[in-house]
Amino acid sequence: MRLGGQRGFVSLVQMPELMLRPAEAADGVVIARIQLAAWRATYGDLNPAMVDGLDLERTADNWAQAANCATHRLQLVQCDGTTVGYAFSGPADGEADSVGELDAVYLLPSAQGLGAGRLLVEDALTGLAEAGFAECLLWVAEQNAHARGFYQHLGFRPDSGRDVWRGLPVVRYCRLLPTASA
Repeated sequence: MRLGGQRGFVSLVQMPELMLRPAEAADGVVIARIQLAAWRATYGDLNPAMVDGLDLERTADNWAQAANCATHRLQLVQCDGTTVGYAFSGPADGEADSVGELDAVYLLPSAQGLGAGRLLVEDALTGLAEAGFAECLLWVAEQNAHARGFYQHLGFRPDSGRDVWRGLPVVRYCRLLPTASA
């Protein structure tokens, strides 16, 4: 029996070890650097001024404060011990009390495709459901086909929500959350 690969050899790929952990205030700089790298890769061609205008020090301070926010969840994902991404979620501003929001999910470009994004989103959805939210919404740049496909694959569907974020047209996606009895 031949299992593939060249000359009958089986190619074994070692999957990276992914682990989640809550962010701490000391992680602010790491999170800001991930945000900058992700923004360069995602928005660099769509809105270069937005990327160039990111103040790393101020952003790091904001994330350090967010790590201690009681109403939101800021989780990091580590790949083989190195922090490669984060997710930030909590109550949705201006929505019913039953609606939570996935405010941000960003990965280093080198970490895409490893399952880290899925792990972060699933963890955020679990956290929102455990906090009593029945629905989750998120906003994604209309031109970001990659992210839109990713969120649709995870059960999010676009609704009629549209807005502009930092000069980019964005669309709203929603999905129901599992209930505690499910």
